Amino acid sequence: MIQIDCKPIAWLPDEDVKIAAANKQMQALMARLVDAPKYHTLTIEDRKQLVSEGYAPDLVDNLVFITLRLTGLTEDLVNVGFNYAAFDTALFASDHLKAHLQQLSNGCCAYCESYLLATNSGEVGHFRPVELLERPVSTHLDVVATCSPYFSLAYDQNNLLFVCNACHEQYKGGQFPLVGKRAPLINIDQEQPLLVCPYLEDPRQFVRFDPQSGRAYAFDVLSTFLMDSNSISHREAEQLVWSQPELLQESHDLMESPAFTRWLQSLDKDSAIQLTKGQTTIEILGLNRPELVISRLNAIGQLHFAYERFKLSKNDDLPAFIDSLPLLQYRSLAIDALHTWHNQQSPQATTDNTTTHQNQPSSLPFPNWFRASLRYCVEESNLADNHKRNLVFLSANDRLYGQKAKERCVFLPVNWKQDKHKLIKVRSQRNIWETSLSELANSRPLELINLFTHNDVWVEGPFEALHSA
Repeated sequence: MIQIDCKPIAWLPDEDVKIAAANKQMQALMARLVDAPKYHTLTIEDRKQLVSEGYAPDLVDNLVFITLRLTGLTEDLVNVGFNYAAFDTALFASDHLKAHLQQLSNGCCAYCESYLLATNSGEVGHFRPVELLERPVSTHLDVVATCSPYFSLAYDQNNLLFVCNACHEQYKGGQFPLVGKRAPLINIDQEQPLLVCPYLEDPRQFVRFDPQSGRAYAFDVLSTFLMDSNSISHREAEQLVWSQPELLQESHDLMESPAFTRWLQSLDKDSAIQLTKGQTTIEILGLNRPELVISRLNAIGQLHFAYERFKLSKNDDLPAFIDSLPLLQYRSLAIDALHTWHNQQSPQATTDNTTTHQNQPSSLPFPNWFRASLRYCVEESNLADNHKRNLVFLSANDRLYGQKAKERCVFLPVNWKQDKHKLIKVRSQRNIWETSLSELANSRPLELINLFTHNDVWVEGPFEALHSA
């Protein structure tokens, strides 16, 4: 990652009007539901009333109001927000805005710095997720999805980046960890994110790269430890890493050493958590996924030839040389590699025993829109049923969630890893047929909405029986 100078552009006049109207209506709809009763959902009549009052049908149809039960929490939570279809991609991912974001990041992913224009594989993504928020709740679930509180940032250019699908969809998804409270309990600008934003801060203060292995590492915690244990400045810690690259090969042992443990325990809780920002960013974005590390190693090999020519020129102005390089991708890696080689007598591009598969976070199994849309819905009379659970699509068109008049009910998140192999049954007017989450995820959104509009859908158990509220 490397810092990006964010320069918002003016919206087109019609876009400006649409965005202002959408933001105003979303805020008003949320305010309308503040006192809505727990364990109830919006009825057809409720949504018709909202549309008659002038609210946009696309917002009303994708307005979510559910009571969510999460493992590890003692109370059920009212969860309010908007599904993915409430947000207009023609606005936040318009051609002219996408071209502008591409230019800001030199055609590279804002997270991993891979060059994307050659394959036209980049997309516009949200830094703070707007369609779903995924977070760990207990040891039983990796992450659970809830409606995002950041819906008002859907069209905020400071929240939009040019990214690759791997970083944004397969790894980051709806994850946005932070320290302390989250909006709306506090203002968004008071949050303390643990994910590095390339617009607002210098990512190199948190994440740097080992030119021997091509892997990202948490520079924030390593540099702070070196500064405190050696009584040196930040600049001196940086030079120490460049001049002694073996520190990076030994960093795993170093961070398990008694000296490191004592130092970490001496920090106050907030400081210790803040020093996890680099590693958290690496893990959430999958910055050490094997294919990305291999691509970096290839870039290092090419960069090494350029550095050899620089040495022969007997020019010692390395920063000027770095600035002169026609680099597009992996610029942060290049800075670390060139400074490391410049501090060595016999620079080597890579080691022979490089590994690219250690400590790999797993990618998220299904697309964002899919995970944002599906929940289990359990009506009060079915709480004790452990044989099956109704699966619903959080849209006004869903046969059970949006159309059927029903009793009090509670919603549960899908455990995407544990439940992805469970049998799903679909009952139409004519027959019952079987499918799976993997098969459903390969459907287009409109196909899936049509399925849930006209059929009853449930997942075969066993499940744990639920207690009454």
